[in-house]
Amino acid sequence: MKVNPNFSFGGIKANRFAVCLFAFFLSFTTGFVRAQENYYLDDPQRFTGGLVAGVNLAQVDGDMYFGYTKMGFSGGAFVKMGLASRLLLSTELLFSQKGSKGNAVLGTPLTGTSTAICYIGLSYVEAPVTLQYKFPMFTLEAGASWSYLVRTREWIEAQPSVVINEENNRFEKMGLDYVFGASRKLSKHVVASLRYQYSMIPIRPTARVPFGYSYGTKGQFNNLFGFRLQYEW
Repeated sequence: MKVNPNFSFGGIKANRFAVCLFAFFLSFTTGFVRAQENYYLDDPQRFTGGLVAGVNLAQVDGDMYFGYTKMGFSGGAFVKMGLASRLLLSTELLFSQKGSKGNAVLGTPLTGTSTAICYIGLSYVEAPVTLQYKFPMFTLEAGASWSYLVRTREWIEAQPSVVINEENNRFEKMGLDYVFGASRKLSKHVVASLRYQYSMIPIRPTARVPFGYSYGTKGQFNNLFGFRLQYEW
């Protein structure tokens, strides 16, 4: 991912459009608090569960381009346990598609400037664990997500051609992400949520990135926003 100099999100470079969506979502949820303070506020329950599905807008930091242009599915099941009247522990089991796609502009004094079309598709089974704090009309969450890579697809269309070697260019099988999010109830059972995730550890070291297609020296990292709907029993 090329660095966008116009914005920094806690030291992490991010796409301005996706961050504006995140800010809009938060302002949208908080706008209902005063008018409907107790609407849809459930009685405390020890355990709840349900299903969740949505879309990821993803990119990979450390490649040659930026933008949350890789769309992928995310879905699975969750269980929540009440720790206090407004504090919950949430565990999930998800199938989640991440990665990146875009055009990389390359150039050297010898070959001149050329454009490469790049694609990284990463499919994970992941298990997020978050603490959630419930306000009357919205919930905030923070935690971590362990993931296991079950499928990889990567290709680069360029001149000269680039060969992807499954062993030399492999991604790490296991990953660990930071998780932050916000959600709001739409009805008694339906919840809309926005989640941000970023890799704690590299998904691939710089030495295993195809030659000429890395940015920086720290490796590559998953970076995504997830938009989801949950159905709670």
